[in-house]
This record gives sequence, structure tokens and C-alpha cells, in this order.
Amino acid sequence: MDKIEYALITGASAGVGKEMAYMLAKKQKNLVLVARSERVLEAMQKELQDSYGISVLVFAIDLSREGAAQSLFTFCQEKMFVSLLINNAGVGAFGESVALGTSVLPMLYLNILSLTELCAFFGKEMKERGRGSILNIGSIAGNQPTSFFASYAASKSYVLNYSLALRHELRPFGVNVTCAQPGYIRTGFDDTCNIKSEKYKRFSYKNGMSAKNVAKKALAAVFRKRSFVRIGFTNKIVAFVSTFIPRNLLAFLMSKSIRSMTK
Repeated sequence: MDKIEYALITGASAGVGKEMAYMLAKKQKNLVLVARSERVLEAMQKELQDSYGISVLVFAIDLSREGAAQSLFTFCQEKMFVSLLINNAGVGAFGESVALGTSVLPMLYLNILSLTELCAFFGKEMKERGRGSILNIGSIAGNQPTSFFASYAASKSYVLNYSLALRHELRPFGVNVTCAQPGYIRTGFDDTCNIKSEKYKRFSYKNGMSAKNVAKKALAAVFRKRSFVRIGFTNKIVAFVSTFIPRNLLAFLMSKSIRSMTK
């Protein structure tokens, strides 16, 4: 008997991931919710099952730890076919790179290695079945070198380029890969990055989009099987204009901009 299909969302306990969970539930999609907080996930599980009559499974784990992606895949492989994988979990790190040192390694593991592992594990099963979709949440920061967010921006550049390459590897087998690139989102991202500047936080909030809007546009892109989507009109303009600026000059301008908002 064929396995029941599920959509899996990492970083599902808050922000964009949580919004996606409710949007997919309304479409009667069975869900696997993944995040670190078991308590929050179980509360969501009960509410979603009671409200929409779908099957919701939860898996509490820290995907920044080695072996976590394998554990998640093993859990799912025994119970279901994940036909939609949403790699939404991610964190940032703000500060001078030499001062941050190796403290960024868990972030890099989460943003890059776990995402890659999950794409490989679930992508292989999708390829074998001849169907499925992967949605990787990147960032507009991945389009340019960004001082003081150096490792974070570089990790999101990886997400974009890896997603585009993987798309063309899996597309002939009926599997779609989409990368969504939002800009500022009105979540707790600034606080988790340990940004102290109130000036920067005001700028971020003023120019940010709601998590609900980002989730809506990202899901629309994957359902339409788009290669990638830059979310937000201003972000699209900035990304387009930046392609005409020499990389070193772009890095200088980004550094100057961040300095002016955080000093």
C-alpha cells in the first residue's frame, strides 16, 4: 500500500514556518512540524488537527546538530512519503567576523549542512517516485556580500545557488525545487542575531514584511513550480540594480550602509 503524503516544515513553531503550516492545513495537507520546542509543536498539532481534520505529526529536534537531519528522515521514512519539503529553519549572526569566530558554526550547520542533507534524503525518494517539491527559504542577503552579516549572507548565497543547481538535476524526474528570497521580515530575527542598534531595528521593522505575506508568496511560488522568487517589490529592484555594480564596490556600499545603521 502506498504511503500517505505529508508536507514537512522545518522551523515550524513560529514566523514564516508557522504561517505556512496553517495555510497548508487549510488546503487539507497532512503535516510534519519540525522545530526545537516540543511544547509549542504539540499545541499546534492539537489546534491544526481539531480545526482542519488533518494528520499532524511533530518532531522536536535541533537541526544545527550533527545527525539531526538523518534522525528526522528516518522518522519520516517509516511512516510516510514527504511530497513537499520546506526547509524554513534558519538563523543569523551579526557582528565582526573575527569577533564572532567559530560561534557561527552551528548557524552554518543549520543553514547549509542540514538543508543539504534533507534535500538529499527526501529528494532521492521524490526522484524515485517521480514527483515532489522542495522549497528552500533563502534571503535577499544571499545576493551580495554583506559585512557584519558575512557568514549569514554567504550561507544564503549557498541556498540560492544550491537550489538552482538541484532544480535542474531533479526536474527531469518530475521533482520541483524552488528558492524563496525574502528581505526583512517582522519576526524576532534581529533579536536572535543579537542586534542592539535601535536605529537598525526601526529600519528593519519599517521595511519588513509580515511573516504571513512571505509565507503566502513563497508557497505560491513552489505551487507554480518557479525556480526562485524574490519577495517584495523593493527587494526585486535592489537585487536587479546590484547586478550592474562591481562586486567589490557592492561590498563596500553594503558595509557602509550597515555601519551607518548599527554604530
